[in-house]
Amino acid sequence: MGRREFSEEFKREAVALVLEQGYTVTKAAKALGIGESALRRWMGNRRPVAGAPVVGLQDGSAEQRKIRELEKRVLELERERDILKKFHGLLCQGTGSRYKVIQEAEKAYPAAVVCRVVGVARSSYYAWKARQHKGRSARAELVREVQAIHAQMRQSYGSRRMSQELSRRGHVVGRECARRLMREGGVQARVRRTHRYVRREQTSAIAENRLDRAFAVTVPNRFWAGDVTYIWTQQGWMYLAVVLDLYSRRVVGWATSGSCDTFLVIRALQVALQTRRTEPGLMFHSDQGSNYASLTFQQFLREHQIVQSMSRRGNCWDNAVVERFFCTLKGECVGERAYRDHAEAHADVLDYILMYYNQDRLHSAASHMPPAEFEQLKVETA
Repeated sequence: MGRREFSEEFKREAVALVLEQGYTVTKAAKALGIGESALRRWMGNRRPVAGAPVVGLQDGSAEQRKIRELEKRVLELERERDILKKFHGLLCQGTGSRYKVIQEAEKAYPAAVVCRVVGVARSSYYAWKARQHKGRSARAELVREVQAIHAQMRQSYGSRRMSQELSRRGHVVGRECARRLMREGGVQARVRRTHRYVRREQTSAIAENRLDRAFAVTVPNRFWAGDVTYIWTQQGWMYLAVVLDLYSRRVVGWATSGSCDTFLVIRALQVALQTRRTEPGLMFHSDQGSNYASLTFQQFLREHQIVQSMSRRGNCWDNAVVERFFCTLKGECVGERAYRDHAEAHADVLDYILMYYNQDRLHSAASHMPPAEFEQLKVETA
């Protein structure tokens, strides 16, 4: 496929995730589907500074990189020194076994780091912790786990997804048991408002419905679908365009703007093309909106050898996957929030898409795994 080219806008967006929104380079690169080295190169010698605007990118010198590496190593050595001092002090206090001392030190430091510094296998420590909790009420633990999942997953999981998430975490729990645990924990999935659509059967004069609701796709980067929705802010409406890969239901392209025009949907598709490896013949499905029917958008598809497919007029079921995503987005993220401006809404929506929906949220069409994990499993087993 050759080397991928990224636009300056995409680079600024990627750098902003680290410099302005506080993500690590590893986490941001994974969410965007790019290499860490590329992201570090775009960042240059810039460091995260609260409120600092993202400006031009430049490569850092070898000396600057060496200094950063040495500073990082100094911080690690200082932390190891503090851990050993705390470990020794707790032992002198007669806290108990070394495992109990690690448990106390874990309140201030990550357990993995403490175990490494004091020379204790993490598996041995975690096995000891498991034995310590053996006498506790399993029911009460499950209820607390359900409450934690409920908060972590934005109050969106019903009994079906709750039972699946508990199973992923090592608890064999059926749907009925999950429902009872949710009732005991006082948690309930957030109820979303429904909308009734008028169904019509008019076909598009631009492109036929080539997808024909064949949403069960077995290969990635062959069938994409997109649409536009709107989000209210105190600055006015912000429009969001997305592109989903029907194989994993992962959001692979996105763009926001104060105008719902052709350039908005082109930008979303450009992001998808930059972050994914595609081949000629890729199909892109959408509704019959004017931005997707424009001559500029059709020309863009032809230049990239993308086959266009369109839903029948007024038939939202022909693009049900994207419609369902928007319903989930507004139920779990946007809700009734009153964003101050487009920048705040953009940051919140992008965090939901890249860090939660793609990376953590279970999806039934992805074998009850997060989309990113489902794609990675496909790569590992190929």
